[in-house]
Formats: sequence, structure tokens, C-alpha cells
Amino acid sequence: MAINPKDAVDSVKDIAQNAIGKSGEIVEGAADVLKGDVSGGVGGIIKGATDIATGSVEKAKEILTGRDDSADDGE
Repeated sequence: MAINPKDAVDSVKDIAQNAIGKSGEIVEGAADVLKGDVSGGVGGIIKGATDIATGSVEKAKEILTGRDDSADDGE
């Protein structure tokens, strides 16, 4: 299956928007660490980074397979 360039660009935009949105969680986590809440801060940083990675992998999978698994209705 060929990769549709428009869909690929749209997916890259989605990845960037997700990363920007989730980067706020990373910044909040870093602020928590600086305030002394190391455990909570590191947890927030890890969650934000994991969410970015997961979203990026899902979008890359959509680009390569040509389908959106989140749109599946379970059949």
C-alpha cells in the first residue's frame, strides 16, 4: 500500500500538536521536582513522555498501514 502524502503530513501535524500539548505535563513535572516533589514530578514527566511516544507510534502506524485502529468498531 502506498503512503498518501497528504495523510502523512496531517499525521505529522497531529504528532506535533500532541507533543506540544503533552509537553505541558513535562514542564509541570519539572516544576514539581524543583519544588521538592521529586516522586510526583518524575511521574508527571514520565507520563507526559510516554503519552507523546504512544501517540507518535499510533500515528506512524496509521501512516504505514493506512488505517486508524482507534476508529475500529471491534469487528
